[in-house]
Amino acid sequence: MKRLLLVAAMLLTVLVALRTAGDIGYWERYTAALADVGAEGQVRLTEPRLRIAGRPAGLPLATLAAENILPAALQDAQRQGIHAGVWALVVHRHGHRVFEYFERGRSGQLEVTGGELAALPFALAVGVLADNGRVPFERALQAVRASAAPEQDWRDPWSRAAQARFTLHPAPALLLQDADGDVAGTLSQRVWQPLGAADAWLWGRSDAALRVDCCMVARLDDWMRLGDLLLGLGSREGERIVSTDWMRRLLVRDDGGHTHPLWLGRQAPWRGDEPPAEGDVYWLDLGHDLRLWLAPRRGLAILVWAGGNRAQDTLIPNIILRGLHDQAPPIGGGGLNDLVPGH
Repeated sequence: MKRLLLVAAMLLTVLVALRTAGDIGYWERYTAALADVGAEGQVRLTEPRLRIAGRPAGLPLATLAAENILPAALQDAQRQGIHAGVWALVVHRHGHRVFEYFERGRSGQLEVTGGELAALPFALAVGVLADNGRVPFERALQAVRASAAPEQDWRDPWSRAAQARFTLHPAPALLLQDADGDVAGTLSQRVWQPLGAADAWLWGRSDAALRVDCCMVARLDDWMRLGDLLLGLGSREGERIVSTDWMRRLLVRDDGGHTHPLWLGRQAPWRGDEPPAEGDVYWLDLGHDLRLWLAPRRGLAILVWAGGNRAQDTLIPNIILRGLHDQAPPIGGGGLNDLVPGH
């Protein structure tokens, strides 16, 4: 009898401890983070959801000749990608799609979570306030910094860092103060519809419980639109969403000299036999298996989707970068110095 009571007490203690940290959804997200679940697998964990209404438009297309890319380079990149088991390879230049390869069953319509890129819609929406003089630039930047969950010390599931990373929060006060309706509607009106993107989904229940820094579900094609917007320093296809000045402030340099968005502490490492072929290249991980490479001076966005950390390999991006046979300026009108003054 005493043994049964002891076992029951131990089980009760474990259950109470688990409940103290969070519900079943909390533990699912926590274990998924430990297991490095990819961008597609994270979609099912993004529940509940708030709809960000889109206004879908077609992606602009261009030929390789028009964008001064050697066909042999794309053929080689595709061949290397297939050999490495890449699931998708998509290339944009100057906001135009010039190449795409998808493994059977995948396409640009597939929904994935945004990973390190998911905070950009919020940062753009806050940037609109700063551009219009409704808030000081520094206050807007502070709101972007404060929205990010801690990158370290979250592996203890009972820590504050873990709670901040795997639970819903009240919406940032700055956005609530100047929202066009609710937060999802604000992101829709200020960012998502001007981008020509389809409907997307924000993790949350209401303005009192949501996340603007992570876990946004959107089509692969629409994450590429955001990459083009970064390259265009706030502008895409003639549609300016935020000022170049705001975009310069969003992109900073870490101690290693790498460019990264303000909400990231530092950039994840690259892999492979050699560094990126262009010195100003930076990248964002939509998941451990999905990386968006950006080359501002060349106006080039390359998305590589592959398992086994192959998305972080520089081989395919370097093949494409070396296949450019022009000296075209970036679509934003300047080089790295425009992104990070003083470089």
